[in-house]
Amino acid sequence: VVKAWTTPGPWRYEGEHYHYRFVNPWILPMQKPRPQIWIPGIVSPETVVWCAEHRYPYIALCTNLEPTLEICNLYADTAERVGYQAGPENFGYLQTIAVAETEEKAQELGRGFVYGGGFGSFARPEWMFPPGYNSKAATKRLAKAMTDPRTGAEIIRFSEGDVDVAQVKASINTNYKNSQEQGLIIVGTPKTCIEKLSNLMEALRPGVLGLWYHHGPMSYQDRRTSLRLLGEEVLPAVREIAKKLDLPGPFEQMPGIRPLPTSGKREQVVGIGA
Repeated sequence: VVKAWTTPGPWRYEGEHYHYRFVNPWILPMQKPRPQIWIPGIVSPETVVWCAEHRYPYIALCTNLEPTLEICNLYADTAERVGYQAGPENFGYLQTIAVAETEEKAQELGRGFVYGGGFGSFARPEWMFPPGYNSKAATKRLAKAMTDPRTGAEIIRFSEGDVDVAQVKASINTNYKNSQEQGLIIVGTPKTCIEKLSNLMEALRPGVLGLWYHHGPMSYQDRRTSLRLLGEEVLPAVREIAKKLDLPGPFEQMPGIRPLPTSGKREQVVGIGA
């Protein structure tokens, strides 16, 4: 991809997995020397290490706070080994959010995140994560994330044969409540959402914060209202919080060029007071 972005064709490509006799990328990106590369993931340690070694920002996709903090520290440890200090510009997070004018309406809209499809709803795990899709370490992390942290029980259990729809719905409703308690889904009025986003930003210190504001069924008017509240109230507050916490993004601070302290030991990158 990088070669196609940066080298006019035609040329021949012989890679580890793909071989092309003739490559002629006649349309090249406007960004020079190339667009930035950001890598998304769901707490796979191998991906995090690879990103840090290549100095690419890692964007965690709606993952639990504890394993996300762990992978941020893993990234920072790898960066230290490579020879640079990781900062907010190296980290990003995608947060699901439902904003409404009242708490009750927000709760109604937020249910779309658990009823809108995907492995948290009616899709079987083997369809979402076939063998070989993730490493063993990443699969163990995902299995831990899909259990109730208070009881250790599976959030959703699928048995052989037909799926008990009533049981799945009950599990989904429980999961919706637990997901809010864990911060996986932020639901509420602008004031509520801003407070919760502030706590998230203090803990993870991401230079990139993506807001996944809608999933599942929603009326046209609800969609417009939610988007308006997000744009007029939530996003301006988030930008001010980022300035207060000194969270530069990768367009403001080039990833991978911060020098290590003179001690050679990295500084803290996540957690309140980092």
